[in-house]
Amino acid sequence: QGAKDYIQKRELPRLVLAVERELHEAEMHRAHERADEALKISESRYRRLFETAQDGILILDADTGQITDVNPYLTEMLGYSQEEFLGKKLWEIGSFKDIPAAKLAFAELQTQGYVRYEDLPLVTSSGQRIAVEFVSNVYLVDRKQVIQCNIRNVTVRKEAEKEIRKLNVELEQRVQDRTARLEALNKDLEAF
Repeated sequence: QGAKDYIQKRELPRLVLAVERELHEAEMHRAHERADEALKISESRYRRLFETAQDGILILDADTGQITDVNPYLTEMLGYSQEEFLGKKLWEIGSFKDIPAAKLAFAELQTQGYVRYEDLPLVTSSGQRIAVEFVSNVYLVDRKQVIQCNIRNVTVRKEAEKEIRKLNVELEQRVQDRTARLEALNKDLEAF
């Protein structure tokens, strides 16, 4: 029926110790249940963030470079299925494939613990080139090192920056042209 102990009539002095032990074990059990519940909530929050993030996220085994998880945003951004990512090494995936720098970056990441690229060109499964910011860091999970890669599509931003540079050049040219015309008009006015 769930009894853990019994006390015979002649052992009544043991009663207080047995009750205290059972109360302590019950509190430990409740604390363990609270910790389990907090862990489930934390995992649920992490999973929700991972799956809804508006950046691509890869989780790699830090020793082998094998991809252990990929979020839906990255599969959509690059056009590869989750199955095409999982179990492969980063440099075996189409977008990163055959890039010697990917292996070098992985080695640097293993030793430095952090790598960042501001403007890394990637190619989607359909052949479209996109510019991404690529940030990776190493951290411990259950006493095992993992790598998290955050990949942000910055193509629109890069195109906007290019357009701004173009407009600035045009604006500078307009200012120079108008300045030259104004100087010519001033000379004509002085001559008059």
